[in-house]
Amino acid sequence: MKRAVLMTTIVALGVIQGTRAEPQAAQCSSFYISEINLVSTADGEAGHVQTFVGFGPSKEEAEKSALGWCSHIRFDLETCLNSDRLTARNSPSDGGDAALHLKYMKAVARITGCS
Repeated sequence: MKRAVLMTTIVALGVIQGTRAEPQAAQCSSFYISEINLVSTADGEAGHVQTFVGFGPSKEEAEKSALGWCSHIRFDLETCLNSDRLTARNSPSDGGDAALHLKYMKAVARITGCS
């Protein structure tokens, strides 16, 4: 029996208010990125993957943003908390978690105006 995987990506990026109006933009590496991957197997045949992303000036803010988007869209908070989660600083020099930086560095810079 063939198993199909249906992937849906929902990328929700929170906007940090006021960053564009500041005379000197914050360093992009000072932002944190949090990603939640939620897999639903309700139909028994295919996995439905949704990705929620948040970012902020601290690890806690980034996680809160991603959890907020996840629970707001369709799921309860407990489901979001028990999903695959990853949070890292937006810096390639931070070692093993550079994958988030590579995936979202342009979005962070575009939305926050960081340099």
